[in-house]
Amino acid sequence: MMIIKLSLSAAHLLPIVVVTGFLTCWSHSFVSAQTIPADSTVILRQLTERDLDQALESLGELVDQPLTFRDLAYSSLPSAAAGVNRSLAQLSADEQFDRLEKWTLPSEDRKHLRLLAVPVPADAPPRVFGRSLGQRPVESTFAIASVGPVRGFFCSGWMLVQAADEVGRLARLRSTLEELETADVAGATELLMLAYVAGSRGDLDRVKSYLQTHVADDPASAGDLSPDAIPHAAIASAALLHPELQPFAEALLDHLVDRGGQADAIALRPFLRIAHATAVQVYRGQSSPEVLFENRLKYWVPATVRSSTDIQRGQPSGVWLSHEHHLLHLAGGNTDVLLFRFPLVGEFEFVCETQEGGAIGTDGGLVYGGLQFQALGRKDTLQIWDADSDHPLIRPSPFARYDVQPVFNHVSIHSSDDGAKFESNFHPVWFDDAAVGSSPWIGLRSSGTKRPVFRNIQIHGTPTIPREVRLTSGDQLRGWQSGFFAETQPPFRAAAETEQETTSGFDWQLHSGELHAAKQEDDAAARKPGLLQYQRPLLEGEKVQYEFMYNGDGTIVHPAIGRLAYLLESGGVRVRWITSGETEWTGLQSDNAAIEPLNRRGPRTLPLKENQWNVVTIKRFGGKCHITLNDELIYQRADDFDVAPQIGLYRSERTETSRVRNVLLTGDWPETLPSDFATDPLDTVERPLRSRP
Repeated sequence: MMIIKLSLSAAHLLPIVVVTGFLTCWSHSFVSAQTIPADSTVILRQLTERDLDQALESLGELVDQPLTFRDLAYSSLPSAAAGVNRSLAQLSADEQFDRLEKWTLPSEDRKHLRLLAVPVPADAPPRVFGRSLGQRPVESTFAIASVGPVRGFFCSGWMLVQAADEVGRLARLRSTLEELETADVAGATELLMLAYVAGSRGDLDRVKSYLQTHVADDPASAGDLSPDAIPHAAIASAALLHPELQPFAEALLDHLVDRGGQADAIALRPFLRIAHATAVQVYRGQSSPEVLFENRLKYWVPATVRSSTDIQRGQPSGVWLSHEHHLLHLAGGNTDVLLFRFPLVGEFEFVCETQEGGAIGTDGGLVYGGLQFQALGRKDTLQIWDADSDHPLIRPSPFARYDVQPVFNHVSIHSSDDGAKFESNFHPVWFDDAAVGSSPWIGLRSSGTKRPVFRNIQIHGTPTIPREVRLTSGDQLRGWQSGFFAETQPPFRAAAETEQETTSGFDWQLHSGELHAAKQEDDAAARKPGLLQYQRPLLEGEKVQYEFMYNGDGTIVHPAIGRLAYLLESGGVRVRWITSGETEWTGLQSDNAAIEPLNRRGPRTLPLKENQWNVVTIKRFGGKCHITLNDELIYQRADDFDVAPQIGLYRSERTETSRVRNVLLTGDWPETLPSDFATDPLDTVERPLRSRP
C-alpha cells in the first residue's frame, strides 16, 4: 500500500506504469518451450529441505528456457525466486559469490550466461518465526529481495555483483564480463552494466550511455515490451544509487512503462509503475522512497484483495497518490479499494467523478455495502462484485461516457434508512436493501493494473456515524472475503431477491446472524486451514469482538490480524504466520507456530469454556494489539505490520463445523463528519515513517 501527497505536477504522473511477476534470461542454446519445463514448487520444496545447491540447479533448468510473460506472471516462479534469495541471504558473501558465479557464468558444459530478473513477494513474517526454521531470528532471516531502492525485485546478477564487491572480486568479475561481451555472449553486457554500478570505480559513463540508448536511440527499443527488456529495469533500478545516473534511470523506467501495455505483459504493469514511482521519488522527491509506502490520507484507508496465489505471484499492495484534490490509483493487486475511515449510515449521498477509457487503462469505481460498482461506457453495463471481487453480476447501464482518451463520469451512492442505490451520471442502476448495514463503508475501487483518477469527492446530506457495526447480521456475508485459501461463500443478492434454493456446500455461510464454517469430509481438505477476512482494516483505537462455540479444539475460531493468527490453545497463545501453502517462499510450513513468552498475559491456562460461547476481543491501542478471551487479557503484542491489517477468523483445520456470532466492530469515531472533510476530503497528516522489514 502506498499513499503520498506529491509535489509533482499531475501531468508528470500520467506516464507512470510497471510489473508483477516476470523473468528473463539469455541462452545461446535457444530451446523452444510453450510452458515452464518444471514446476517451480519443486524449487521451494528443495529449499525447505535445505538443499540450496539442488534448488539452484532446478532454477537453472527453468531459466535456460525462453519463458514468456504469461509463463512467469501466473506461476509460482516469483515465490521460488524469493525463496532462493532468502536462502542465499543466510550465507556469507564468499558463499554467495561462489554459488552465483558458478550458476551465472558459462562453463564447460554450458556455453551461455544466465541472468534472472523477477518481481517477488514482499510480505515477510516477523523474525521470531526464524525459530520455526531452526534459525536465530536476525535481520536476514526473511530477507526481501531488492535492486537498489526498488523493493520486491530479485535479480541474480545484482546479487552476484554485490557479493563480488563485498569479497573484493568485483574488478576480476568486471574483467571477465568484458571478455564475454567482446565474445558476443548474450547477456554479458547487461551483467557488466550491473557490475559497473556496484561498488566504486565503475564505468558510470558507459552505464549512462547504455540507459540513454535504450530510451531513445535504439529503434529496436520501441514497440511492445518483451521479456528481454526486463533486465533493463534491474539496471535502471540499481543505477538509482548514483545521483548522476538517476535522471537516465528514471527515463528508462518510464519508457518501459509506456511499452508495457500489450495484453501479455499486462500483469507486469503494477510492478513497473511502482518502480518508476520509486525512481521519481529518488530523483525528484524531498524524502526517502519509504514515504511512498505510508498511508498519509487522513480520512481514507487502503486495502487490497489478494489471495494466497496472488501473494506468491508477487502482486503488490495498492498504491494511491494524491495531488491538488485529485486522487490517482497508480498500481496494486487483484483489486484495490480505498475505504472511508468512518462507517456511514442514514440519509446521504457520496459522489465523485472518475475516469474510463484511454490506452493506459482507467476504470474507476465505487464501494458501499460490501459491494464494488463499475459502470463501463464501452460495454454499456454496470459490473458489481462482492468484497472478494468474485460473483460478478452484470446489469444494463447505457449511461457512462467512453472515449479513446480517459473521460470523467459522475458516479454516486445514495443511502437511506431503507438501503442504498448506485447511480451512473445521475441514473440509478442498482438498488440495495438493509444488507448494506453490515458493511457501511463508502470507498473507491480499481483493479491493480488500472490507473484511474478520482476528483470532486463529496458527501452530502445528513450521514450518521454509528457507535458500532455488526459485521454479521442477516443472511449475507457483505464485506467478507473468503478467497485467501479459495474458500467459498454464497453470492450476494440484490434488493427483493429471495435466498438461493441451494444453501449448503459453502465453506462460510451466514444464517440469521450466526456464521457457520463448514466441516470438510475429505481428509486432505479437512487438514488444511481456513480464513475469512473482513475487507476494512483494523485501525488504531478500534476493536473487534466475536463469540465462538467451543466444543473441542477443532471448533476454535482463532483471531487473525493481517497474516498473523493468534492460536488459542489451552496452554496459552502461540502465533502463526498464515502461509500460502506449498508455494510459501519463507520456508515456513502451514502448521508453523512461535512462542513469545513476553507477550503472554493472564493465567497460564486459557479460560476456554467448554460447550459455551467464548468471547474474543481484538483491540489496537497504544501501538499494540490486545487479545482478550472471556474478559481476561491473554496476549499483548507490539504492532509490526507494514500496512493496516485486516481482521480475520482463522481455523487451523476444518475437521469440525465452527460457529461464530455477534461479530462487532467499534472505534473512537466522531458522531458526525469532521468539518474539515468538506474543505479537503483528501487532507493528509504527518505520520512517523516506519522502517519496512
